[in-house]
Amino acid sequence: MDLNALDLTRIALDGANAELRPVFDPVLRTFSVQLWKGGEPSGIHGLTDAFRYPDEPLESLDAFLAKQGVRAVTGDEAVVVYAGLVYAKGGPDWVLLQMEVAASQQS
Repeated sequence: MDLNALDLTRIALDGANAELRPVFDPVLRTFSVQLWKGGEPSGIHGLTDAFRYPDEPLESLDAFLAKQGVRAVTGDEAVVVYAGLVYAKGGPDWVLLQMEVAASQQS
């Protein structure tokens, strides 16, 4: 998977007329995922939770989406959301993720 070829700021959910937007708040140092439906904001997963690591929102993302009437993410979409969260934070975490992906593609 070429992370540089993907739009990690807006992950469209196929067939759901919805997109997920990964967010990192540098002041609170927390991660969240915004849900947009039909081009309008529809909810924030992580608004009341303190997700300190990028994998934490994924653990309960499907339950959040179900409450919003949106289908669960696929395995591939979950990987892209995770990458989007790391990308949103930036810095060395993003560089390390890119290096790990590149190394896995060479083996």
